[in-house]
Amino acid sequence: MAQRRRRRPARAPKSALGTLIVIILAALVWAGSELGLFDNVTLGPKATPLPGDGLYVTFIDVGQGDSTLAVCEGETLLIDAGVPEAGPEVAEYLESVGVTELDYVVCTHAHEDHVGGLDYILENFGVGTIFAPYTEFDSSGSFTHFEDTAAELGLEITVPPLGAEFTLGGAVFEFVGPVTDWDGDVNDSSLVLRLDYGDDSFLFTGDISDGPLADCAYIGGYDLDCDVLKLGHHGSSTSTDAEILDLTTPEAAVASCGLDNSYGHPHDEVVELCAERGILLLRTDRDGDITLHSNGAEITRITTPSAA
Repeated sequence: MAQRRRRRPARAPKSALGTLIVIILAALVWAGSELGLFDNVTLGPKATPLPGDGLYVTFIDVGQGDSTLAVCEGETLLIDAGVPEAGPEVAEYLESVGVTELDYVVCTHAHEDHVGGLDYILENFGVGTIFAPYTEFDSSGSFTHFEDTAAELGLEITVPPLGAEFTLGGAVFEFVGPVTDWDGDVNDSSLVLRLDYGDDSFLFTGDISDGPLADCAYIGGYDLDCDVLKLGHHGSSTSTDAEILDLTTPEAAVASCGLDNSYGHPHDEVVELCAERGILLLRTDRDGDITLHSNGAEITRITTPSAA
């Protein structure tokens, strides 16, 4: 927008002129903020938006795919990174919140919309431990790229034992599934993680179907009760039914899905179930990046600005 030329008062004394300019600038700033003119303007550098206190979980908007970052007291966990093209987007988000290294990286399963961007992440960030449900998967080109990249970087893929617990700062995450044979359905090979911080809990389910997820409780004996449920398979009705919501009893559910996706995710049945039970439904297709903060007793949603 071109600047308007302002006339300088011809006879204003120097001190009076300074005062007048301050008054005018203050009025302009007030008017601009009231009109929303400065909504996209950043004055000065932004602070790192993820401070050290508590647990932060961000469901990163990668379109029709999954990617979640958990940060607790300086330690980091990344679960999936969307399709291959989403790798740079995930990296940009990580950098925007001050993440330069990842203590843990989890590939939930071999489908491209989960593992596709992870090879880019391995190439551009220091990585500690990598978890996946298998170390090889020949029929998935994206997983092959991922495992090859890990090998080239001297990184080992670990298949976590069920019930294994790992610390993330003051938080603890545990692998609670799958407990049954996935019988050729790659979705049902998805690693299921429970993340606890104080009295607050999150459950991440990859693309696992409702039956195998319920088996984590019925056969595995694991507690699936949580405050926040990452809906399986982007909010598909094949992953979330009334029984799953009975087992998990979340206060909030998150669907990681693309805008106007061809699959209709999240499915109407899941949306209706959440509404009937008073579960807050958050969706990356409408909400963009979704960041939740836990202080160990309460979970709140926060706005996470991008880096300056």
